Amino acid sequence: MISQLTGKIISSDEKSLIVDVNGVGYQVFCSLQTLFELKDSNETITILTEFIVREDSQSLFGFSDHLEKKWFNLLISVQGVGAKAAIAILSSITIDELSYAISNSEKSTVTKAEGVGPKIAGRIINELKDKIPESQFDPLFSNYVDPNNKEKEVVEDAISALSNLGYNKTNIKNIVVRVYEDAEENINLSELISKSLKKIGNKS
Repeated sequence: MISQLTGKIISSDEKSLIVDVNGVGYQVFCSLQTLFELKDSNETITILTEFIVREDSQSLFGFSDHLEKKWFNLLISVQGVGAKAAIAILSSITIDELSYAISNSEKSTVTKAEGVGPKIAGRIINELKDKIPESQFDPLFSNYVDPNNKEKEVVEDAISALSNLGYNKTNIKNIVVRVYEDAEENINLSELISKSLKKIGNKS
């Protein structure tokens, strides 16, 4: 089993990275979040992997951290959810949104992923509701997803503004939420946008 790779990224596309490990190039399929975080790195990187073998294929799937890898394995444990569907889910919504949707039986959030219909979404919710990692939620993010919370409006306005500037909404969502969470006190919209742009710039 190939559980991780350490090497340099030599190319990437919208679905995968090619990682050069001692002269051997490995194609690693990743979520949009992981691609966004790693694809422009010029340094040696270590990426966690899961090697999936099927009758007609052998594929490597990569993850930026242990939590994303854990969620991938939770998703593919559900009947009818393959590796590509799991990656599609992790690409379309953040892990925080996924765990919140599962705990609150929100099928519509899970069906945002390409190829995931209400039946599969319902199965994911039913089978994983009691398997959400205990450390998943923190109070501030729970406040963020509360539809009546003012913090949610500030965060969503920042995401919308950055999206209008041409940034991928799925990719920037995690950054904006984390910038908001890391702020020492309540941050206004212009400051949140400015600090998020700096964070995005550090990744490019």
